[in-house]
Amino acid sequence: QATSGAVVVVVSPGVMNSGGGPDFLNAKIWIDDTLWAGDVEIHLRASSWFEHQHHLDFNYDAVILHVVWEDDQALCYPSGRAVPCLVLGNSLDPEHWERYQKKFITLPHWIPCEKMIASFPEFKWSHWKERLYLQRLEEKTLQIRKLLKTNYNNWEQTLFELLAKNFGLNRNGDVFLQWAQRLPFAVVQKNCANGDLLEALFMGMAGLLNGEIHHPYPQKLRKDFDYLKRKYGFTEVLGISVNFGRLRPPNFPTIRLSQLAQLYHQHPRPFSLLIKAEAPRDLNWIRTIGVSEYWKTHYTFEKESAPSPKRLSQSFFDLLMINTLIPLRFAYAQIQEGSFGEELFRWIRSLPAEKNRITQGFSDLGLPFQSALDSQSLLQLKKDYCDKKKCLHCAVGFHLFDN
Repeated sequence: QATSGAVVVVVSPGVMNSGGGPDFLNAKIWIDDTLWAGDVEIHLRASSWFEHQHHLDFNYDAVILHVVWEDDQALCYPSGRAVPCLVLGNSLDPEHWERYQKKFITLPHWIPCEKMIASFPEFKWSHWKERLYLQRLEEKTLQIRKLLKTNYNNWEQTLFELLAKNFGLNRNGDVFLQWAQRLPFAVVQKNCANGDLLEALFMGMAGLLNGEIHHPYPQKLRKDFDYLKRKYGFTEVLGISVNFGRLRPPNFPTIRLSQLAQLYHQHPRPFSLLIKAEAPRDLNWIRTIGVSEYWKTHYTFEKESAPSPKRLSQSFFDLLMINTLIPLRFAYAQIQEGSFGEELFRWIRSLPAEKNRITQGFSDLGLPFQSALDSQSLLQLKKDYCDKKKCLHCAVGFHLFDN
């Protein structure tokens, strides 16, 4: 029964939403004599609606039921009509709630079920990991769709921006994405045949040619950049500031931008190559990408270093596949064909598992890591379920609680 006294009958809970927006989408619910179709949002307290600023987000306009533990604040639609609210605090069986609290919520562990997770059956893990990975891809697809819309459905430009973000890694990823979005992509495509012009464009738009420069090569880059600005009538980006601090020299912005320039110099249409690829090995040409001649003996302008081709490493290629190339193929298949094939799982299983603090944490609990499917799915599990204590939404938690 809703707080208004109306009788609530759930015909269909809808689909759990792992992305932004309400918790469940496309639910069907009888409220008294009216069958409603829309979304359901769940909170511990009703006031969280305002704390999370849902009242300012149009994605929540289609919510037909607000399910809460504690009704501490009334909600209304913009029209002034009250949002139907279902309170669970006084309805749940106390014994079940106590069991849930003791088993999952009150334990001061890295994840709530860490003492029991090893007992989750292997055959259930396989299915749950695939679902988790698909949830992760769906989240990335939402980001790709937004970029694609901004780029007027230009897949090559969208890939360029995603590659830029990946080449920036954690330290410069957001800055590189901002840089790529402000870069005139048409100018990039028109100058792929000339690696020096492309590098001048990349370095200049990143603000790396503004300082005092004495070496002939960076001086040439600055002249080339000025020439491109005059020819195509674009202006230099202001406010872009790349970071060199706390980075190993191979990850310096200068090196990553030179590698990106060489990639587009050698392969001007990488998206078409991605779509034609039948397996990750067909994209191994990415690992042959290095830097221009000047950067083989430099990490920064002016200061010389020992000679090195500075090619993209295997680990960098693997991350590129995991974070950009596979998600983009998935998004393309969804948008163009409405589905994806089994190849998606073949590709991700062919890549080694990532090594980071979170995967190490699960490894310490006895969970095996055989491929990137394992690491990606468990990163999703930790972020969307364990950290938020959504144990009853999790296949592991539901199994443990049910048993």
